[in-house]
Amino acid sequence: MNGGMVETGEIPRREVYCTLLRSTLSALLLCWLAGAAIAQQALPPQVTIVVVSTGQGEDRLNFAFSGSVPETEARERFERLLRYGGWEGRLLRVRTEAPRSIAGDPLPPMTDVIGRARRVVDRQSGGLPVEPFLRAFSDLDAFEIYFLIPGDMPFQGLREWSTRDLQVRLIHTPGVYRYQVRILRHGADVDLSVPFLQPVEDTQTPAPARKETARGWRIAGWALISLALGSATYLVMRWATRHSTRMPASTSRRQSTREG
Repeated sequence: MNGGMVETGEIPRREVYCTLLRSTLSALLLCWLAGAAIAQQALPPQVTIVVVSTGQGEDRLNFAFSGSVPETEARERFERLLRYGGWEGRLLRVRTEAPRSIAGDPLPPMTDVIGRARRVVDRQSGGLPVEPFLRAFSDLDAFEIYFLIPGDMPFQGLREWSTRDLQVRLIHTPGVYRYQVRILRHGADVDLSVPFLQPVEDTQTPAPARKETARGWRIAGWALISLALGSATYLVMRWATRHSTRMPASTSRRQSTREG
């Protein structure tokens, strides 16, 4: 597998982008933590991962912890993710700062990581690389992965998977694939394998559409993405979130069909 090249120096040309994206990740994580409490979820995410597919070689690969972690640990986590994914990438920024609430009050420090990697998302395959993230963050109990994919993608990827070791669930809105992950067991014998492809069977009856709980905080999160990335595509995503429904879950199977 390909290793990662880390850039440690300042990158003035990316200063504005990094600052905006760092603020977005922090604000998103805070919104999602608040939303998790509203929705009465058992475990709020300990880290939120955002993958932005650019379709131009290098995808944006970022994650934010719910608290502060040592910079060395954050860098090692990024390198571990590159190894599990087999991606060539570069770390652009690691920063720990205390964000502020809407009222302007300081909040506990949070660590975020901003980087890039080549071809994290292969749109032609129809699947999304969920398993490398499961392995890179397997020591945690709960986290979320967001794949932001503007444009068309013939999605045939993982929808839902449940074993004694982990639970993975997809919530899909146009252009956004959100995976909620729960690691149920930790140890050397834990099986973190999941299908790369999980097409919907023709005979399957779609589940009734259900409204997402805590709709307001999700809309706020996508508004922040729109502001940070400055793209009309994400403004459309924000609007679409108002009308989102859960994807029908495919029956869990133990046959892994991972490709590429």
